[in-house]
Amino acid sequence: MIHPAAPAQPKAAPLPLSETPRPFLLKALHDCGPATSASCANIHLALANSYLSSGPLNKTVLGNAARELEMASQNRVLASQTLPLRRSVNALLENIATLQHYKARIQQNKAQAIAAQNAADAAQARLQRLKSLLHQHAEKTLEAHGAPLP
Repeated sequence: MIHPAAPAQPKAAPLPLSETPRPFLLKALHDCGPATSASCANIHLALANSYLSSGPLNKTVLGNAARELEMASQNRVLASQTLPLRRSVNALLENIATLQHYKARIQQNKAQAIAAQNAADAAQARLQRLKSLLHQHAEKTLEAHGAPLP
C-alpha cells in the first residue's frame, strides 16, 4: 500500500531585505556573487536604507548610506532607480559640511569680536589713565605757577 506523502514542514519565509538586520545583510554580501549582480545591489540598497532609517541623520550615517548606495549603483538597473536617493543623500552630506563650515566661521568671528572688544576696553582704560595723568599734571603746573585751580 502506498502511503500519502507526509506534509512538508513549513519553512520560515525569509525576511524581506528591508526588514533584515544589518549583521545578516553584511553576512549575505559574502555570498551574493559579483558586485554588479542584482542580489548584491539589493543587499547594498537594503543596507543603505537600514542606515537611513536607523536614527538621526548625521554625517556618519549619511556617509555610510552614500557608500552603500554607490555600491548598489554598480548594477545598471539599480543605478538608475537609486539616482534620486543618491543625489539626496549627497546633498545632505554637502549641507552638513557647509553647516559645519559656517559654524566654524561664526565661532571664529565671535572670537575676533571678543578680542576686538577686549582691545577696545583696554584702549579706553589707557585713555582714562592718560586723561587722569594729564589732569594731575595740569593741576601741579597751575599750583606751581600760583594760578587758582578751577
